[in-house]
Amino acid sequence: MDDLLPKLLSFPPHPPPPNGISDLQYDEGIKTQISTIKNIPDSKLLQQTSGGENVLDIINPALNTVPYAAVLIAHIKAMHTGNKSIDLDTIWEKILGFLGNFDPRQIRYLGSELSHIIDSTVSISRRHNQAATAIPTIRDALLRLDPTGTVLTSKHIVLMKMALESRIYVELVPFLEKSILYIPGTSSQPKPKYLCDMSLPPTAFITPGNNGFSAKIKHQDVLEYLLLNGMVCIGIRNWKKALEYLEMAVTYPAKDNSVSKIMVAAYQKWVLVGLLLTGKPLSLPKITSSGAAKLYHILAKPYESVAQIFEGGSASRLKSEAEAGKNIWHNDCNSGLIFFVLAAYQKFQIRNLAKVYSKISIPEVHNLTMSAETGAKLPNVQACETLVRSMIAEGSLHASLTSFPDQPPVLAFSVHGPVLTEKQMQMELATSTIRIKALTQEIKNTDHMLTHEKEYIKYAQKQKKNTKSMQDQGIAVTDMEWNGVEDEDLMGVF
Repeated sequence: MDDLLPKLLSFPPHPPPPNGISDLQYDEGIKTQISTIKNIPDSKLLQQTSGGENVLDIINPALNTVPYAAVLIAHIKAMHTGNKSIDLDTIWEKILGFLGNFDPRQIRYLGSELSHIIDSTVSISRRHNQAATAIPTIRDALLRLDPTGTVLTSKHIVLMKMALESRIYVELVPFLEKSILYIPGTSSQPKPKYLCDMSLPPTAFITPGNNGFSAKIKHQDVLEYLLLNGMVCIGIRNWKKALEYLEMAVTYPAKDNSVSKIMVAAYQKWVLVGLLLTGKPLSLPKITSSGAAKLYHILAKPYESVAQIFEGGSASRLKSEAEAGKNIWHNDCNSGLIFFVLAAYQKFQIRNLAKVYSKISIPEVHNLTMSAETGAKLPNVQACETLVRSMIAEGSLHASLTSFPDQPPVLAFSVHGPVLTEKQMQMELATSTIRIKALTQEIKNTDHMLTHEKEYIKYAQKQKKNTKSMQDQGIAVTDMEWNGVEDEDLMGVF
C-alpha cells in the first residue's frame, strides 16, 4: 500500500498553489486521478500500510474525497462478501464520516460512488436499526451535494420512506423547507464544460443513469415523493405544509382526466388535513380537471361525508360517522388523521365562538361546545379550562384567560390575532428577503433551461414566422402565452 499512497493522494495538490488552479486544470487533474484509481484492484485498496494502518485512517475525506470513496467502497464490498477482517462498526463510522465531510466540488465527479455509499448506508441502517443516525447523515449529504435542495433525486424518495418507516420525522424539517423545482434528466440543457465550475446550477451535475447519482425519475416517483412529504408533514403536525404537498399531488397533470392510486390517497388525506387547518371542507383548486374532480368525489365519498358533518353536523353524528368507517380509515392508513379530526372538532367550536362573543366565561364555553371523541360535553368545567389553556399555549387560539376571585375564568378573544414584536418582524422580513433572492436565481436558471427545450425552440421559431407574417400584413403584434408543452412534459419544472 505504501507505493500506492502517492497515486491515491496525487490530487488535489497539497498545499494548494498560491494562485490556485483553473477549472480546466482541476477538471483534467481529477479525471486523471479517477482513471488511475479505477485501475487499482480492490484487493490492493484493502491492504494496510507497512505500519499496519488502515488507509481510511490516513486519508482525509474532506481533502481527498476521490481516493477515500474508492477505498471505502472496496471495504463495503468486502464486508458484504463475508470478509471477516472488515469490522462493521468501523466501516459504519467511516461511512458516516465520509457523508458528513466529502468535498462538494470533488463529489460532482463521483455520482455513482456517492449513490453506492448512500445505498449501503440505507441497507446497513435497516438491518441494524440505525435509522436515527442514518437519516440526518443522508439528509446532510444530499444538502451538501445540492445546498439549494431544488433537484429531486431517487435518494430523496428513499430518505422519506426511511423516515416514515422509523417514525423519525423532525430530522427532515430542513428538507421540507426546500422547494423541489427540477427533475434530473428532463431538461435538454447542454453538458457543462467543467463539472468543477462552482457557479453551475445543481441540474448540471445531478444526472440520472448508470454514471449518475440518481436513478431516472418517473411520473409516479414525483407523485410518491409529494405524498411522502405530505405524510411526513402530518407526522410533525405541520398541517399547512402537509396541505401544500398533498395538493400538488392531487392536482398533478394526468392523461385523459384519470387519477392514480397515489393521487386518490393524497386526496383522502388532503380532505382531512384541510379540516384540521381550516375547520371546513376545502374546494378543489381550479386547475383540477373536471374528470379528476368527479373521480375524487366518487372514490373518496366517505371522507367528504366526514368533512361535511364536521362543518355542519353534531359531535355525536361525527363520532358515529367515524366509527362506521373504521375499516375504511384503517385500510387507507388514515385512522390517525381521523382521530385528530375528532379531537379538532371541539377546538374549532371554541374558536368560532369569537364570531359571536368578545368575552365568554369558561362554564359557558363548556355548555356551548361538545367533544366529537365522546359525542358529549367534557366531563367538567375544569377539563374545558384545561383544553382552552392548551389551545392558547400552542397558539391555535388567539385569546387570553383571566381568573377572578370567587368567579369563573373569563376567555377574552383577540380581535387582531397575535402581534409580532419588532425583533420578530425583522426576522420575518430577513427570511422573506432571502427567500425572494433564492427564488429570483431559480427563475433565471429555469429561463436558461427553457431556452434549450425542443418544444420551446419550435414555438419560438413558429412565433417568429407568425410575427413577421403579421407585420408584413400591417397587423399589430402583441405578446402571447406559450402553451407548447403537453401535460406529460411539465415535470422538468413544477
